[in-house]
This record gives sequence, structure tokens and C-alpha cells, in this order.
Amino acid sequence: MKNSLKIGIGIWLLIAIIAIPFPFAIFPKFSYTHSDRLLLYQVVGALLPIGWLLGLLSLRIKNKQRFILDFLYVSLSFILAFYLLKYGFDKVFKNQFYFPEPNTLHTPLGQLSKDILFWSSMGSSYWYNIFMGLIEVIPALFLLHRRTRMFGALISFGVLLNVWAINIGFDISVKVLSTLLVLIALYILSFSWRKVLAFATNKKMGSVEKRTSLLAEKPVLKRLLKGSIIGLFCIEIFLPFLRLGEFNRDNSIITAPHGSYAVIDAPAGAKVNSKIIRIHFHSKGWMILEDDQQTFEDYRMTYSTLRKSVSLVNEKITFSLKEKDKITLMSWTENGEEFTCELEKIDLDKLPLAKDEITLFVER
Repeated sequence: MKNSLKIGIGIWLLIAIIAIPFPFAIFPKFSYTHSDRLLLYQVVGALLPIGWLLGLLSLRIKNKQRFILDFLYVSLSFILAFYLLKYGFDKVFKNQFYFPEPNTLHTPLGQLSKDILFWSSMGSSYWYNIFMGLIEVIPALFLLHRRTRMFGALISFGVLLNVWAINIGFDISVKVLSTLLVLIALYILSFSWRKVLAFATNKKMGSVEKRTSLLAEKPVLKRLLKGSIIGLFCIEIFLPFLRLGEFNRDNSIITAPHGSYAVIDAPAGAKVNSKIIRIHFHSKGWMILEDDQQTFEDYRMTYSTLRKSVSLVNEKITFSLKEKDKITLMSWTENGEEFTCELEKIDLDKLPLAKDEITLFVER
């Protein structure tokens, strides 16, 4: 009965983590990214009794329970390793926490939501991204090997518990995923709980059931299968960066124009008028107008490199951009009337937040 319960929980964790949305690079058509929707909670909840039912059915094949447990143990270890590797390298390459967008840099602190505030703070430090990324990559590598798996699961649990607390505290919409990853780490540890307890209490460990190795009688097949899985992991993790030809997202922004512009002179009664103090161009195709009350209005845009023009998708307005003596002239036609305004690009690299420095000594 004990093994059947463990099998049921393991099956639920396995099918639930597969049901979690994930933006795959290899098969983008099979991926979706609607995290923490009510439907996702319902799906994960509905899978729980299914897992327990399959666990009870395993009572009829008691001679296969050990094999099923070993399969769940290894499968969930590799899945946990994949997520840690994926999110770990995303941090190292600043793909998860990137430098804040121009409009975010000019938004008053009190107007930022907690998740954007956290994302922006993390994205401002390249060194901390590398540190956090390696903290996730290292236990993932331990999880890929049978002899170091328990140690990897122990470190993973601590790392993921912190991630889970951040997602709850800053209201970040991956709560279901982070909860399941913490539970998977605990599940893997449950296979070595006596070792963990002995390690924590510094007491002598009693007799422990030795773990078997899947495909132990077919070492060549085992190595081939493991190598293929790790190879797929590497393709999935590194493919987006190989396509960009850049391993730092902050250096890979190719959308033009990108950045913030101060409005020097603008006409009255137009889309960009005298009340607009700054124009921000978002890397994901948005033009954002900031007025003198520091309120923001965004418009979906497309950019023509050949014509050096920005077109607002739903407004039927096209802005042509021309550089002249460090001044950007933006011209457009609106309601049959031609307008021109003068812009000056703001050097975002000179903002205090952009200075990724480490101060060891502070003399006052």
C-alpha cells in the first residue's frame, strides 16, 4: 500500500508537470504560455485522483512496483534537471531577467507592479544573474547522475523553495509550476529520506534499501538514451541563443528604434503634442507616449528599416524618423495635416540603475 501511494503521487507529478505550459524552442507549435490560468489549476487538480487511481491499480502488479518507482524517480529527476538548466542558463544569458525596458526606467516606483519591480531589479545586475543561474545549473548537473542525485535534489529543494517564495511574495504568475517543482524535489528526496535524516542529525544511518539502476543490464542502451536526452536538453536550452548569435539578451535587441527620446518641440493638437515629454520604443514592438503627468499610453507598432519609419498598427499613422545634428526629426501626417517634432535620444547607459558596479569600500 505504501508503494502504491508513492506511485500515485509520482504519476500525478509526472503528468501534471507535462501539462504545465512551456514555450518550447524546438517545437514552438506545441507550446503555450498561459501560466496560472484557472484552467491550469483545474487540470492539475483533476490529474491528482487519476494519479492516485493508477497507484492503486499498481497493487495488482506488485512485482512491477519497484520498476515503476525507479522509472518515476529517474524521469522526475531528469525533468527537474531540465527546468533548472533551462531557467539557470536563461539567467546566465540574461534572457529571463533582462535590463528594464525604456518606459519602465521612466515609470515612477509607486506605479510599478510588484512583479515588474522584481523583474527590473533582477535585470539591472548582470553579476547576480550569473550567480543565480549557476546556483540552478549546478544541482541540475548533480541530478543527471545516479550517485549525486540525492545531493542535487537537496540543493534543488532549497533553491526552488526560495523561487516559490519569490513567486508568491511578488505575485509572479508561475505559482503552479514553481509549486510542482518544489514537490518534485521533495519526491526525489523521499527515496533517500534516511540518508537526508542521517545527514541532518549527524547520526549513524540504519539499513537502507539499495536503489537499482534502470537498464543496468543494458549499459550501452542506457548510455545512448541518456546521451540523447541530454542532447535534446542542450538543443532546447541553447537553440534560441544560437539563432540570435548572442549569449546576452541585453546585447541582442535588434528592434529599431529602441530607447527613450525626450520631446524638445512638438505641435499642439496632434498625436505627439506639446503635453508629451518623452517617447519610448519597446523592444517587443510598442511605441509608448509619456505626458507631463507621467501617464503612459502605448501603441502597437511596426518598423520599416528601409524607410526608417514607425507605423502605428491601429491608428493608421506612420512616423518617419530622420537624424540631424544629434536631433531626431519625427514627421507624420494626421487628419490630412503634416506635423513635425524634434526629439533628443536619452542615453540610458548613464542612468544610475545601468551602472553595474560593486563598491567594496564606502568612505563618508
